[in-house]
Amino acid sequence: MRRRLIPPLAAFLAVCFPGLGHLFLRRFGRALVWHGAIIGGGIALYTLYDVGPLDPTASIAEVAAAVPTDVFLPVALLVTLSAIDALLVGKATVAEAERADATAAAIRRRVAEEDGEHDESAPIEAIVGGGEGDEPARVECPHCGRETDAEIEFCHWCTEPLPWADEE
Repeated sequence: MRRRLIPPLAAFLAVCFPGLGHLFLRRFGRALVWHGAIIGGGIALYTLYDVGPLDPTASIAEVAAAVPTDVFLPVALLVTLSAIDALLVGKATVAEAERADATAAAIRRRVAEEDGEHDESAPIEAIVGGGEGDEPARVECPHCGRETDAEIEFCHWCTEPLPWADEE
């Protein structure tokens, strides 16, 4: 349940302060790029259109009236694009975490069916050794019985969806 809140929260934070949504997602490079693009673009547009300094004691309505549309719209577009990017990156992060959890659960069930003595809460590395180096862990397809990658959503032999692909 908590994972569902991550993407909208990241988008909200990206609207509140440039790059903050990406920092929340721990995407530091993206946060720096979005922050620089929005702040740098705003400064460039203010300089280009010779907008004078704004009165800090003025109301929001007076400040909004003082900023030309040619400056406000591009900055608002950049902020909107940053929020959309934070939302999409958050959704991808949540989907990746759920896929990893489903893969681990499927591997635990498979090993428990074979041995009947493994702990359901044991770390997946203790049950199945990951692949050598960067090679992903391998599991058997429940449809054809051949060995396939645990990180993909379908069997590359019979093209049937794997059980953890349905849980998204």
